[in-house]
Amino acid sequence: MRTAVILAAGEGARAWPYCGIRQKVTVPVLHVPLVRRVALDLRALGVEEIVAVVGHRAADVRACLADLEGVRFVEQRERTGPVEAALLGLADVSADTVLLCCGDVATTRETLGSVVKAFEGRGAEALLLVAECPPGLTASRTSVEVTADGLVSGVWGRGGTEHPRFGGVAAAHTDLLRKYLLRTPGIMPNVGVGAMPPPEGNPAYAFDLMRQDGIEVHAVMAADFLVDVDKPWHIIEANRKAAEHAINSLDRTLIAEGATIHDGADIPADAKLVLGRGAVIGKGCHIGGSLILGAGSRVISGAIVGGGSVIGEDSRLEKYCEVGGGSVIGNGCVVSHCAEFSGVAFDAVYLYHYCSLAGLIGTHVDVGAATVCGTWRFDDGTKVQDVRGRKETPECHGAATFIGDYSRTGVNVTFMPGVKVGYYACVGGGAVVYDDVPERTLLLAKQEHVLKSWGPEKYGW
Repeated sequence: MRTAVILAAGEGARAWPYCGIRQKVTVPVLHVPLVRRVALDLRALGVEEIVAVVGHRAADVRACLADLEGVRFVEQRERTGPVEAALLGLADVSADTVLLCCGDVATTRETLGSVVKAFEGRGAEALLLVAECPPGLTASRTSVEVTADGLVSGVWGRGGTEHPRFGGVAAAHTDLLRKYLLRTPGIMPNVGVGAMPPPEGNPAYAFDLMRQDGIEVHAVMAADFLVDVDKPWHIIEANRKAAEHAINSLDRTLIAEGATIHDGADIPADAKLVLGRGAVIGKGCHIGGSLILGAGSRVISGAIVGGGSVIGEDSRLEKYCEVGGGSVIGNGCVVSHCAEFSGVAFDAVYLYHYCSLAGLIGTHVDVGAATVCGTWRFDDGTKVQDVRGRKETPECHGAATFIGDYSRTGVNVTFMPGVKVGYYACVGGGAVVYDDVPERTLLLAKQEHVLKSWGPEKYGW
């Protein structure tokens, strides 16, 4: 299979605050934009032609892919949904068979390869990638029923978690897929009574129409992780799963030219380390387990880094800071002076002076001294999130703090569990933040002062 269509045109508004000034498919997973990860994996699997369907913030997607050989772009000028986007992409395809990929799916190269292998090996006309449905997933899924012999027996919207979900990747004969996408209505008709499907077509339903016409639609189960990046907490999950997969794939320690590990560093004997060119682990630092440290990055001055973490290039972890296990830190970040962080930080994030945060921090965010977040509520519950005006309880990372791109905090800011801060926002010193902060907002704490006369006649001897 030599041709693929990547859908990367949607607005991705459910991922707020990480969608306003970027296309959602360009959020980084292990320091690589999501859509680029998909394209690189496809190229490595022998796919020679990639048609990327762009629309909302098209320049962001082009910037991620334009340097890759064999990639061309088709623009969806109106927001008419993924079915129309798929048809636009297929109109630019001349190959007999095609892979159809959602640009916001985080998975492994091996999983994508299993789709190609199964489609070609079984001589299938059509095939869907499916994945297990995570416990608690309540929305934005397409369920797929699969028979014991690996054939699709039904596709419907928002089914039960006992059935696998559509994994965002499909393979088919091009003319067949085009024919059934044209027959797909502008809404998902296969839903339960009382359900309210969004008013847009669903490409997976085209495969159910094939099945209804007697065409065998095959299914292949994702063997590794697969995250449909739809909400902010999914960005954390995608990065953590990708980090876990990368760490577990290490079979030995690799130290690039110019990288050094001080004899005084505390590192478990069985840890596997990957250090890029010029990376440093210094004296007195504690590394909790296997670690990937990018070129030019420095873990020095007593820093503590949990096992399973992945650190980008030219970052600095120093002065007794602590990074929780499994965290992903971007390029050019600074975690310093007793700061504590656990979660995912994009590029150029600065965490200084006794701050303590757990969650997702966008690019170019400056966190003020002693900024902290809560991770547990008094009722031990999970904050109900507002997602485009509707209430939703996250199935994972519900207590995280989410700070949008190009934002900052003053000193002594406190975030309650699950709070989201919009992009281009600033939270002033001393604020206790209970609710989401809109983008382009300055939030200041209002403090009342009481002035009274005072002196030795009041307090002296």
